[in-house]
Amino acid sequence: MNINKKYIIVFGTLILLLVIITGAVTYYNEKKSEELTQVLNEIYYTAPAFNQNYPISFEEADSFQKFCAVTATRSFMMSTSLLSNEELMEEEILANRCILTQRENTADFENRYTLAFSLLSKVPVLHKGQYIGIAVNYDDLFQKNNLFLDSEEKEFSLCTIIKPTLRQPFRERLLLNNQINSNHSMVFPEGEIYCKKFFKLPTESDDSLITGFVPETDVFQARIYLVPENKNMDELFSQESFLRIEEILQSYALIWSVEKPVI
Repeated sequence: MNINKKYIIVFGTLILLLVIITGAVTYYNEKKSEELTQVLNEIYYTAPAFNQNYPISFEEADSFQKFCAVTATRSFMMSTSLLSNEELMEEEILANRCILTQRENTADFENRYTLAFSLLSKVPVLHKGQYIGIAVNYDDLFQKNNLFLDSEEKEFSLCTIIKPTLRQPFRERLLLNNQINSNHSMVFPEGEIYCKKFFKLPTESDDSLITGFVPETDVFQARIYLVPENKNMDELFSQESFLRIEEILQSYALIWSVEKPVI
């Protein structure tokens, strides 16, 4: 009888130990998964705090754009040590989505918003009414598409077409201050087109930057075209319709595109 009790106690202890070990392993795996999800989907970047989840002044819009642009550089991504070199290499073209969000358990930023960015490839959908930024590294575009110029002095343009346009309250001031992609820009009800002229190959710090509120739509699209040096941008932007400019750009090399559902 005592022997049976002893076996029962030992067996019960083993069962309890197994439950504890299983629980610990499950907790560890869940914690690891949560950390990985945070790393891949919402990597926080030290930035000024905002009172709203969108910029309320030109200065805040300017600050948002500058921080978002920095995230789309490989040197910055490597310096964070949040992604391994292998994971970073999988992103052939570095493109990030930036938002303003509240950080949990941060007393210094209570009721404030800070910039967070995600790999665009890991963002399944965009949300109507949300203020976002999308930064695409131009240097990666050339590397991925094997685009090399015979001379760094050759001129060319990179033209981005967006459908539909993100609503940007500070667009004019940002354009005047050369904070949004410069040289040529036109906004239509259907979308926006802007082109940036280059006189040499893009560097790591050169990128395409799209910012504004996501409009009421079902799908957001963006494409980047390489326009040769012998093409006159003034002629392109003399067209009076979005559709006509879109048709002209489609005759050039498409080097990047993205399409995201909007909910």
